[in-house]
Parts: sequence; structure tokens; C-alpha cells
Amino acid sequence: MSRQSDNMRPPASYYFLWHLAALKVVSVDFGAPCEPPTSNEESAVRTASSPHINGSVWDSIANLGQTSPAKVALIDVGISPDHPNLTTRIDHDASIDLATHKYGARALEILDDTNTSYKEEKKAFFAGLDISGLGNLGLSEDDKEYLDDIVTEYAASYGTLRRILDSNTMFASHGTACAGLIVGEPAALSAEDGESSSPPETFLTSSKPGETRPNKNPNLLPYFGADPFSRLVNITTSFEEDARQFVAAFLYAYSQNVDVIVIPRGIPDPKRSVVEPKNELKADLERWANRDAADLFARISVAEQGPAELEPKAIQPGSNPDRLWNILRSLIIGVSRKIPVICAAGNSGESQLIYPANLAAHDNGIVAVGAVTVEGFRAGYSNYGEGLTLVAPSDDSEVFNRHQLRVDRRSPFTAKHQYSEGTGKEYCYSYFSLLSTDLPGVFGYDEGKAPWSSLLPSANNPGVGGGYYTSFGGTSGAAALVGGVAALVQRAHRAVHGSGKLSGVALKSILEEASNHNINVEPGVRPLTPDCMNADNEDVIDPRYFFGAGLLDAAAAVNAVLNS
Repeated sequence: MSRQSDNMRPPASYYFLWHLAALKVVSVDFGAPCEPPTSNEESAVRTASSPHINGSVWDSIANLGQTSPAKVALIDVGISPDHPNLTTRIDHDASIDLATHKYGARALEILDDTNTSYKEEKKAFFAGLDISGLGNLGLSEDDKEYLDDIVTEYAASYGTLRRILDSNTMFASHGTACAGLIVGEPAALSAEDGESSSPPETFLTSSKPGETRPNKNPNLLPYFGADPFSRLVNITTSFEEDARQFVAAFLYAYSQNVDVIVIPRGIPDPKRSVVEPKNELKADLERWANRDAADLFARISVAEQGPAELEPKAIQPGSNPDRLWNILRSLIIGVSRKIPVICAAGNSGESQLIYPANLAAHDNGIVAVGAVTVEGFRAGYSNYGEGLTLVAPSDDSEVFNRHQLRVDRRSPFTAKHQYSEGTGKEYCYSYFSLLSTDLPGVFGYDEGKAPWSSLLPSANNPGVGGGYYTSFGGTSGAAALVGGVAALVQRAHRAVHGSGKLSGVALKSILEEASNHNINVEPGVRPLTPDCMNADNEDVIDPRYFFGAGLLDAAAAVNAVLNS
């Protein structure tokens, strides 16, 4: 197919699972290859909305016989429990809500006779918790004793089972989108006994009564995540600065013996999550600070505020408020050596990573994932710099600063402004995004608008609701895709060895070895190309600064394990 050369051309339709092709999860023929454009302003995308599918890594693993699914723990804000493309992929009996209960909670089905007199049931979510297998976490004796006390406390604790409306049906849009990219599967109709089947049976059409067949609901897509044969453990957390909540999340993921941990968000550590200004920004910040200090009205405003009042009910910091956060840091690193921890690099366009992605190092299993576009450039928002492990496909954002111009020339709003690259450089904006699963109804990203709208979709009824899909992106989307590929690699390992799993460090090494700088982001034809984001001539820096080991090749990663 021909390459788009005119950035003013209306957006062409594109293959809705293009990101799986870019990662080589599926082998896709987008047409005859062509030379990449000589200018960074030109589009490098081949137009092919209905390409030919030649095969997949799923087939490569399946050819070795049936294997047990990998178990992926998603630490996020929750997942829609009844989404037709996710409900059979979620391990509902292993999932936990740590946002609403210190020791864990889980929503049960609301029965016909459930009323206000219903009493919550106790549940020991952390029974048998033992972290001795993590070895030395590098903590001081006092901090090690403190962590041991926390483990003992949680091992003896009881959470709760509730027959109330599941909060995941209202606040889980981000987690639902990430879940779809990891393990989404084509929605299936239940058999006559009411039991839902698991892949690969749900992919097959059958005319025999009582057998599972693809859902013919026109609202649903034959959607696939990176590994639709694995299972997801939903670990719901909030955005509160609560270190214990995240300590509990990693302890629970470890206790569940999961194969992969995905945390497509930052952790609000008040110290480690602060992004420090780079040298190129410090002069500007100091200049503005001096200007504010000289502003008489600013000084008066500060004086009028008076001293900070003590909030009687506020949690007061102890003598060492950083202690638990420091334990969490060591715990994340320790867990990652046993289980790969896939983290988003951040969406602020800074040349440094957010926390905990910035903990990634050669001796741990933390995988810091950046985002690239189908045009072969770093996504306009994607953080980069030291510690970045690799990149995966995602959407784009506009950039307009003194170093770079990247705008959507197809947007009708562009004509209302006079854009000029000035002393910077212009890069082609990508209109590709990641299609993923959305929280149905008005609380989702698309607010239930496509194709139908409903305040709250009826549970377990894929025919009511609407808004099942959304355009997603960010380094969250890229990290979710890498999490799915990591699950594939773990399944491939079991297909060869029969049991067991790769350690976090070993799996991270495989992913890095399978990544490449000299690779196109299909259906684009431009190899990974650095850009100037926060400094002049930044694009001459080592490509690893922008892309880590490069774009992940899922087929190469899986084949490395299958041939080991």
C-alpha cells in the first residue's frame, strides 16, 4: 500500500489491532514496503485498514500443547467486573480491593433477598503470608523488624466480603482500559448451563446446542489483548498518599504467586514521586522565582495567609515519615527480582522517569516502559532518559515548545493558530491510538456514548449499556501491552519446561534482548528516530536515552524461550 505523504489528508481508517502488529504479537501483511520519508514532517504510515493476518505468537505457543494461563496482577484503580471482553479473564476469586478496606475487600453478587440487614462476611485475604523467599531486601535491622511486624499483622488479618454495588463499576476506567490491552478476549455467549468458557473455545463458532460461541451482539468487537489466554488478578488501589496500601498491594501480589505485575501508574510517594527540574530548566525557574519574590502583591498575599493551622483530625507525621515509603521502595525492588514489575515511564514529557519506573536497574526486574508512535517517534508526552528499559506503541500528543513543533494538522482548530517551528524542529503527529476496553456507562472514558448510553449497565448482560471501547494511550497503555507480552513469555516458558516461571530479572533480560532500535512501528516504515523535546540538538544523544533497548518484539521474545 502507498504511504501517506500529505499531513493535511483526512485521517484514514486503520487496523484496530495495529499495536499487536507493531509488537509482532500477530504477523500482519500491510502491503509492499516502501522507503521511509526523508523529512521528519512527513507521515511514514502505510494505509491498510484491512490487512492480511498470517499468524500469531499464540499459535506458536499452542503448537506445543495446552499450557496453563499466566497470572498477571494489575495494580491500578480497578477493572470493570462484567465487561464482556474481560469477565472470563479476570480471576474474581483472587482479586482484592485495598482502596476501601485496609485488609482487603471483595464485592459479591447482590442476591434478591439482600437488604440493609445483611452482614458483611470476613475473609482472610493474606492468610499464610510469608516473604522469606524474597531474601535480603537491604533494609536496616529496625526497618526489617517493622516490615516483619506488618507481615505478621496482615497474615492474621481479616478483610470483608460485601454484597453491595461494586465500586469497580464506577471508578475503574483506567484499569479497565489497561486490562483490555493485557488480556482482552472476544466476548462469548455462555453455554446453557450458564458457565462461561475460556479460550480457545470462546473463539470458535459452533452450531451445537449448549456450546459456547462468539457473541453476535453488534455492540461488541472480536477484541484481543496481547495475551487473551492468561488471567488477571485485579488489585484495586487509590491515589491517596498511603504507603501501607501499596505495601499491601505488593505483598498480596507476591502471596498470589503471580507471573507478572503491572503498575501502569505512578505511586504518590511524597519524596520519590517528585520530578526534579533538569539543568536546562533551572535558570528559567530561578528567574521566575526572583520575579515573584519582588512582587509586592505576592508578598502581601503570603503575609495575609498567616501560619498554617493544625487540623485536629489530620494524620500527624511521626519522627520518620519516610520510613514506610523506604520499606515500600525496597519491597518493590525485592519483589521485582522474583516477579517482573512492568511500570509506566510517565506522561509529562520530562527527560526523567516517574516513580517507581525510575527504580529500574540492571540487577532488578523492574521494566520501565516508554511510548512510541506509529510514525517512529517518541510519543510527545512520553518520559524518557536514564533507566528507561524499552518502548511499546501508543498514541501521541501535540507539542509546541522552543525545541519542537508537533501538531495535528488535520484538526480544524489548527487553522485558527499560526504555528511555526521557529528555532526548533517539526515532527509528524500520529493520529493512531490504542483501541481498548472501556468502563461501560457514563463513568467510562467515552461515557457510554458509543454506540448506546446507559447510566449503569446491567450486570452480566452484554446487551445493555454501551460504550464498551475507547481510544486509549499514554505510557499506561504501552506498559499494559508489555505486561501482556511478559505473560506470553511466561506461558512459553511453561510450554517448554512444563511448570515454573522465569524470575523478574531473567524475564526482563529476555524482553531487552528482544527489543530493537532498527525496527519499524508497523504499519509505519520509519525506524525509531530521536526527537528534540527539552534541549536543542537533543536528537544526537544515544537512542537508548529515548527508547531504552528499543521497540519490543514479542515474537522474538517468545521464540527465544521456545528455542531455549
